[in-house]
Amino acid sequence: MKSFMHFLALAAAVSCVVGQIIDYPDLRYLKAYTSTDPHATPAHEFLDSCPDLGVLGLDNVIKRVCLTGHWLLYSSISYAGNGTRYRGINTCYNLSTSTSISSLRYAGSPYGIDDVYFNLYNTSDYGGNEFKGNTNTETVVALDMEVSSLIISGQSPWTFFTGLKFTGQSACVHPIYSYSNNGISMHYYYELSITNLGLPDNSIRSVARGCLSNNVYRNELQQFQQRPQEDIEKTIRRED
Repeated sequence: MKSFMHFLALAAAVSCVVGQIIDYPDLRYLKAYTSTDPHATPAHEFLDSCPDLGVLGLDNVIKRVCLTGHWLLYSSISYAGNGTRYRGINTCYNLSTSTSISSLRYAGSPYGIDDVYFNLYNTSDYGGNEFKGNTNTETVVALDMEVSSLIISGQSPWTFFTGLKFTGQSACVHPIYSYSNNGISMHYYYELSITNLGLPDNSIRSVARGCLSNNVYRNELQQFQQRPQEDIEKTIRRED
């Protein structure tokens, strides 16, 4: 699998990726409709994020979505305001009449809907700037000490550290939820506030694949003695 890490800033140029949707059951996509009619033609088909739906004439007019993967829809541009999570495999949702959508983005791997991946966000409820990847990272770069919420995908746990280079307090997070449809499955976990993992807000500084902490979060955080640093370093070298 390719290694991938990426930081997305709010100041980045507007990019609303669109392309021909190939009919593969595990390819991510979101089709946006301005009507709740299930026979309507989609107004737009997204393969990736769009920080400002107004550039497409779709600000606050989306009434229905059909999608594969994990998608986050926001009430304001640049992934701000109220956020709503939608997930599925060739699944459709009619949006509430009170829902307003001004931006949207994908959470998860660009390579496959159940590939191992993490997404970090600098506001609660998955808003604001984002740092994402599928490999060990000694620093979360511009989100250093700014992470407030996270999403993990795939069938591997991740460990989040409050120190650079996998040091400090830590929490191991497992993908405790799963969704399946027609033989295709995806595993994931959402946490709208990292304080629920027993870590202070805005404290995450590094990330490692696997469960490298004795603080293990499944359905609830279990507190144990911190794992020795030399054991963490040995495991990370094997993962790399």
